[in-house]
Amino acid sequence: MQIPEHYKGREQAYFKHRLLKAYLERLFMIVGQHHKTICYVDCFAGPWQEKSADLEDTSIAISLKIICKCRDGLKKLGRDVHFKALFIEQDQKAYEKLETFLEGRRDDRIETMPLHGEFIAVRQKILDWCGGNSFTFFFIDPTGWKEAVEPLTLKPFLQRSNSEFLINFMYDFLLRTHTQKLFEPDMIEIFGEAPVTEGMSSEEKEEHLVNLYRRNLKRLVPSGGDRPRTAYVKVLKPLKNRTLYHLIYLTRHPKGITEFMEASEKLDLVQKTIRAVVKQEHRIEKSGQEELFDAHEQVTEEDGHVDLSMVKEYWLNHLTSRPVRFGIDRLADMLEETGWFIRDFQEAFKELEKSDKVKNLDVKRTRPVNAVNFEKGERLIKTNP
Repeated sequence: MQIPEHYKGREQAYFKHRLLKAYLERLFMIVGQHHKTICYVDCFAGPWQEKSADLEDTSIAISLKIICKCRDGLKKLGRDVHFKALFIEQDQKAYEKLETFLEGRRDDRIETMPLHGEFIAVRQKILDWCGGNSFTFFFIDPTGWKEAVEPLTLKPFLQRSNSEFLINFMYDFLLRTHTQKLFEPDMIEIFGEAPVTEGMSSEEKEEHLVNLYRRNLKRLVPSGGDRPRTAYVKVLKPLKNRTLYHLIYLTRHPKGITEFMEASEKLDLVQKTIRAVVKQEHRIEKSGQEELFDAHEQVTEEDGHVDLSMVKEYWLNHLTSRPVRFGIDRLADMLEETGWFIRDFQEAFKELEKSDKVKNLDVKRTRPVNAVNFEKGERLIKTNP
């Protein structure tokens, strides 16, 4: 796998942009079947750290390419969707680059607008631009966290209907600061409480902090209609087996969770490969010696994956001798609760089925690709309670 030259030294951004690209395309093609106007809001647009003159290594150019592709794809399906894109940036120099870029690619079929100012100060302007009824996707990817990712800062948007979010939760920084007395007021704003993680393992701390933040986000979404749901994907440091940040997705639709996790699952191998390549390049640079095998040839989907025994135990704890339908809603619950991928649940169910511990009562295919078709809401049972 070849990492583009302009992403060298910031490989985690390459993975983040790949995920943004993959998920936005899925999302806009689905939402475009039901909404006449789709808004995309990049709340901390930059550009910063860009290495290409045409900004192709930034969320700005990536999002606009996806919008164009989806607009044309929907047009072929007979859907004339009006796309709008708003890019907010505080830094004057970055804003000037942003403004110049948008002026240079003026497209009458996409309504684009740059907005200069602090995110927290221009929130009402953003809401006015979005309007009341359009579907809006908010991409929240700041360089810092203050007055950016706190749920109270995001409250005006969280309370807006027809809105979805992808938020950069800067775990590496928050892990180092969440126990410091100096930052306690800030931690309460982020987590809803001062986190207590004494005695926890590193894995337990990570799960606890991420779940606190997710819960604090969801409590500000108004009740009524479908309940808010969240899912996330880890972005690891290229050279260390440590989480740099999480990309947290918030929606009101169970289908949104399954689509996000499917996109994340497909890119899981990409992240593993990126990290393997970077580590190999680092070793070669230090030793001055080439290695016999390319790093990407040694990466598999199973590397660093969840232990299937845990997933099998989960299935057995959620099944009984009485048939239960497992549709998209149940699948979304499972994904949100565990953070595992859909293929984990499929593989675990297959293994349990082979050992006659569970059964899918609705399988009529001789060799189904998947053990469970969640789209159809098939009936599942435990055969040996």
